[in-house]
Amino acid sequence: MRKIRLSIISALLWMVLAAGSFAQEAAQRAALGGLANIRDIASKSECAAYSWKGRGKPPAGYIPGVAQIFARAVCHPERADVQVASSAAGAAQGDGDGLVVYQQDFEAAGMRNDVAGVDTLRHAYTLLVGLGMRESSGEYCEGRDVSACFNDGNSAEAGLFQTSYGAQKYSPSLGMLFARYTTDKSGCLRDEFKGIVCRVRKSQNPHCPDADSNPVGQPPGLDWQKLTKSCPAFAIEFGVVVLRTHAGPTKENGEFGPIIHHQVELHPNCDLMLRQVQAYVEKNPSICSAL
Repeated sequence: MRKIRLSIISALLWMVLAAGSFAQEAAQRAALGGLANIRDIASKSECAAYSWKGRGKPPAGYIPGVAQIFARAVCHPERADVQVASSAAGAAQGDGDGLVVYQQDFEAAGMRNDVAGVDTLRHAYTLLVGLGMRESSGEYCEGRDVSACFNDGNSAEAGLFQTSYGAQKYSPSLGMLFARYTTDKSGCLRDEFKGIVCRVRKSQNPHCPDADSNPVGQPPGLDWQKLTKSCPAFAIEFGVVVLRTHAGPTKENGEFGPIIHHQVELHPNCDLMLRQVQAYVEKNPSICSAL
């Protein structure tokens, strides 16, 4: 009888463990299916179909990739970098805030940024989409600007938004992002950014004719350039914080020339796409486990 009881107990334990495993697998499948739905929302949007001034249409993976990283931010409002990105306009860095520089454009589009929260976060990502197209045509692996003779690893710009290692002084959260992605690159989402061909560009500047767009300098700036060119999630999360803390309005107080010179397009259809992504995440919070 004892053997029978033990067999029954073992069978029950196996059934409990199996049920838990099946439930976990089902949850994982549902989360992955949710990611596919987010990509579908983004890839079929007017934002993805738009031809940007002077840049054309974005690479196939750019808009869906940004959408997934925005969804990750919606899932984790407690993160230090997300709190900066979602802060009320001007709260992060006064007139250095890209949302302040573009205040009239946001007002014209009916996009308020005077209250901290997910709407302001979404509007920051909307402007970030246009900034990425202007700075790199949506190519996360873009190297440093070869029109300038940067040779200092700490100031050489690279990646989607042509930011630099030195920009991290504008928010403690930037150093935290660099440390986290240096340690763990599993969240880079590189495979989501399809349709991009990484190229090495040669200098056209007579003052540095032998330069190219490869990473330059010494660590940690050199390592930062390599990371931002290979990890689009890091580039985007880093970029949106810099956009909120040191975007403009002047060359002396701004990281992004296209923001300072008002060359970035603020596209309402990109806000609409991100709003749909936000609504999907809020309705299906289980997707956060896959992000």
